[in-house]
Amino acid sequence: MVECFGEFGSGKTQIGHLLSVRSQLDDPTAVAVYIDTENTFRPERVLQFAQSVGLDPEQTLKNIKVARAYNSDHQMLLAEKIEELITKDGLNVKVIIVDSLTAHFRAEFVGRGTLADRQQKLNKHMHKLLKLADLYNVCVYVTNQVMAKPDQFFGDPTQAIGGHIVAHASTFRIYLRKGKKGSRVGKLIDSPNLPESECSFYVEESGLKDV
Repeated sequence: MVECFGEFGSGKTQIGHLLSVRSQLDDPTAVAVYIDTENTFRPERVLQFAQSVGLDPEQTLKNIKVARAYNSDHQMLLAEKIEELITKDGLNVKVIIVDSLTAHFRAEFVGRGTLADRQQKLNKHMHKLLKLADLYNVCVYVTNQVMAKPDQFFGDPTQAIGGHIVAHASTFRIYLRKGKKGSRVGKLIDSPNLPESECSFYVEESGLKDV
């Protein structure tokens, strides 16, 4: 499971769109499942990305199964239904995208009194996604929101939502932020086999471009 967290406009959703397209490069039967919790899926971006890598735009779009999640229960149900797409419908699902993982949980569970319930529910959801990744060799990409820590005087005050539950479940954690001259900076925070490092890139009409 790959988690990208960052502020609004840092490129999290763009990477999700790009993954849904590029997963079809080597296999025309590949299917991407996109659970959209914030109404951020844009078909026109998929068409642009598909054209830039030489794929048939319309067919690429057909191979992306988009489901809009309206609350956390609905989001969890959609994740459970993915297994049926693979086992019953025979779809060749290669990537699952959840954008955003924590938005509904954050909105529905407000205050410290509900924190334990929220974390328990979020933990169950993430373990379902991890199970799908393990059983069916699927890449799971989730985006995460951030919050500011006003008591932090030094360094970057932004912190990912979801606490230790999300941190432990994610195999790779990438922190995205806005860089200079319209660029974006991706910093690898956690990985089982790679050192902590960062790179800069631009989000363009055709996709992501190295600085």
